[in-house]
Amino acid sequence: MNGVRWRFASLMSTGVAMTAAVAHLMELPAKMKYEPPLYVRLHRTLYWNFGKAAGPAESLAVATTAALAWRERQRQPGSRRGPWAAVAAGCLVAAHGIFWSVVQPVNVEMVRWPLQEIPQDWTRWRDRWEYGHAVRAGLIMAAFAALTMAAVNDTNQRSNA
Repeated sequence: MNGVRWRFASLMSTGVAMTAAVAHLMELPAKMKYEPPLYVRLHRTLYWNFGKAAGPAESLAVATTAALAWRERQRQPGSRRGPWAAVAAGCLVAAHGIFWSVVQPVNVEMVRWPLQEIPQDWTRWRDRWEYGHAVRAGLIMAAFAALTMAAVNDTNQRSNA
């Protein structure tokens, strides 16, 4: 695959992953006010499709962006695109790691709760899930910005050549 295709695949998969992450971030203020049964019910029913679309997109974003960063470093060591792609890859890897270490354990825990017996400390779990996703949104947006900078630097390098 050539560089343009790697950049396209990286940008598109990161963009799709970013849509879900930003949606979670935008929902946060309202969801922090929900009563426990409503919050848990929505959590169980609303987000299954997020994982079906955004999960594979995020995995693809990690893979294509890491490959892009490696390719840029190998093919053009002095290029300004390489460091931006590396920053994007690092942000995506960190966001993916936060999902598995912070967010997914909450998903597993909340599905166990009967709606009539939500634990007293449920807000601790809610906060972990919500703020974990907020951090992920910031990281994925930073990755998208870095990929955009790499693309802009590519355009600038070509027009200055």
